[in-house]
Amino acid sequence: MNAFAWTGSILALLTYFPLWVQIGRKSIKQNLLTWALWAILDIIVMTSIIAEKGNYLLPVAYTIGSAVTVFVIFKSGNKSSWSWFETLIITLVVTCVVIWYTSGSKAATVASAMAMVIASVPQTVDAWKKPHDMPVLVYFSCFIANCLSVAGGKNWSIEERFYPVVVTIICFVIFVISARKFWLKPEPTTT
Repeated sequence: MNAFAWTGSILALLTYFPLWVQIGRKSIKQNLLTWALWAILDIIVMTSIIAEKGNYLLPVAYTIGSAVTVFVIFKSGNKSSWSWFETLIITLVVTCVVIWYTSGSKAATVASAMAMVIASVPQTVDAWKKPHDMPVLVYFSCFIANCLSVAGGKNWSIEERFYPVVVTIICFVIFVISARKFWLKPEPTTT
């Protein structure tokens, strides 16, 4: 692994710290179940890239970040809830495992990256509807971290650059949509 891959992965992990602090202070609530399922998707993509001997540092960082987030949510006492979204994510997890079993780790890398795209749609919609609630700096930092990981890939192969490119696009889209808050009028507050 080179300096780009290491720097991007460290930056990706650092972007979780503000979230952990906010959850710990109970200033935001997160669903334990949702994060646990996201962590499973992160584990699938990480292990499939490791199996292919690819550019694995970014998914390792995201797996650690998700796992610690699950722990922090659990310690904060936030309740879990089940909705259509958790059903969707568990369906994606099962689909990725089946694809891995039937088609191998390279196909699992593609499937799990696409599952991340699908799982990010509600966040993207939230960014569009409520840009003032979005942590723009976090998405920008993730975008930069992912760009560094793309630069750290050895070649243009699935195991080296597919996942970082996919998450770069996701973060860029959410960042751009969220950044609209700087040009929109603030939402009225109700008291």
